[in-house]
Amino acid sequence: MPILYRVLPFLANARPDEPGGALYVPRQGGGRLDNPELYSVLYLSDAASGAISEAFGRFPEWTPAVFAGSPSLPGSMRAIARYRLSDEAPLCDLDDPELLRRLRLRPSEVVSRDYGRTRAWARRIYEQRQWIGVRWWSYYDPRWASVGLWDTSRLEVEDVQSLRVDHPALVEASRTIVRRIIENPHR
Repeated sequence: MPILYRVLPFLANARPDEPGGALYVPRQGGGRLDNPELYSVLYLSDAASGAISEAFGRFPEWTPAVFAGSPSLPGSMRAIARYRLSDEAPLCDLDDPELLRRLRLRPSEVVSRDYGRTRAWARRIYEQRQWIGVRWWSYYDPRWASVGLWDTSRLEVEDVQSLRVDHPALVEASRTIVRRIIENPHR
């Protein structure tokens, strides 16, 4: 069974599918696969360090403030959740050259920053009704896979841990994508 990870603002007392819960899907519209009129997407990674990189890679320095809870979710903390996805869950694997050929997709279209284009191919894949989501390589490191699920029914939460600046996956992510961790920014 594939193991997946996600960074989220977490509330310990939240139900899994409500804000602060590990299976909650936030408002859509800004992501690579987003087509909110058709489906919602839960974005994950196959590596904890990949999930952290996707969540915080846009920041050149990582301070405790970056990892604070969400202002729109009082009492939350940033956490890393680990999930197990059923082996039978059909994912459209865009790292498979034969599948790309059948879908008439080029690798450059998969990782394009033109989200209008990526949302168009995501819509076509969704409308085929063969897959519960899509897998592609991470922008930050192609050894990591990114996953977008529009059907989370085969996803099980295994663990949720608080994310601190000394978390091993955070340290690995910072080294891999070259981000400086500043534990005490006021010194």
